Amino acid sequence: MIMSMYNVYLSTSAVATVLLIIATTILIRLVFVIRSIQNDRRRDINILQTTSDSNKDNIDNKKQQQVKTMIILGSGGHTTEMIRLLQELDPCTYTPVVYVLAESDTTSIERLQKYIKEEEDDGGDDSNDENKQKRSSSSRWIGRYPIEKSSNHSSSIDSSKQSTVASVYRLPRAREVHQSYYTSILTTIHSFLQTLILLNKVQPELLLTNGPGTCIPVIYSLFLHRILSFRSSNKRSCKIIFVESLCRVQTLSLSGKLVYPIVDRFIVHWPYLKQKYPLVDVCDVFIRHDGNNVDSIKDE
Repeated sequence: MIMSMYNVYLSTSAVATVLLIIATTILIRLVFVIRSIQNDRRRDINILQTTSDSNKDNIDNKKQQQVKTMIILGSGGHTTEMIRLLQELDPCTYTPVVYVLAESDTTSIERLQKYIKEEEDDGGDDSNDENKQKRSSSSRWIGRYPIEKSSNHSSSIDSSKQSTVASVYRLPRAREVHQSYYTSILTTIHSFLQTLILLNKVQPELLLTNGPGTCIPVIYSLFLHRILSFRSSNKRSCKIIFVESLCRVQTLSLSGKLVYPIVDRFIVHWPYLKQKYPLVDVCDVFIRHDGNNVDSIKDE
């Protein structure tokens, strides 16, 4: 009887020791990853603040490599600001593009499709400089027209034009508006599981988001993967760029506060936020039409 109890005690102690070792290892890895991310952000921020036009050749050399880009869309102003960001991304570099949005989002894809169609229709001929500029703007959307596989429009596109469209994926919301916090526990778990499955399928190299709620499980799933991953040196981890909303002047959004410590780059538009959050990048309008755009913050 005593020996049996002693064996049970040893087994329990062994299990507890193993769990403690695993928890300690994960904690150490967590601290290491966060410090590594933040050190990179400090280093990249300094480079951006001192980069002059004479360094453009170094930036242009990075454009030779294609980056599979995941874009998080959100309803309302999120989509409007994301369209502004997307039209400045080099389509030859940031390709292929995939869009991710909430299952309950009924407007973002339609608005993006409408905008791209209007850009293409307004291109006109190249008989004058104005039309050439519009044609150049519409060419920015090559490979970025969003098509959902389940939509009727997707079946009307022939195989020769498949390379000009971008895939669309939907994720369940972690919590709907006015949903009970107790029931949201199950929906949050479901959302994270679906997100992990999607990320394993798509395997993006760059995530660009401006703060819709859908981005939270995606960012934390990528962060979890970075903590648990012991990848080979020739495989890049997905870089995360979070662009705060233009209307956030004095404080970060809730989404921004939740992901501020773990993203690879955090962009704000107002200098006051730099005083409160030293690891942010400040860009007056983020996109500057002098040739310096988000390309300059692409990390290899």
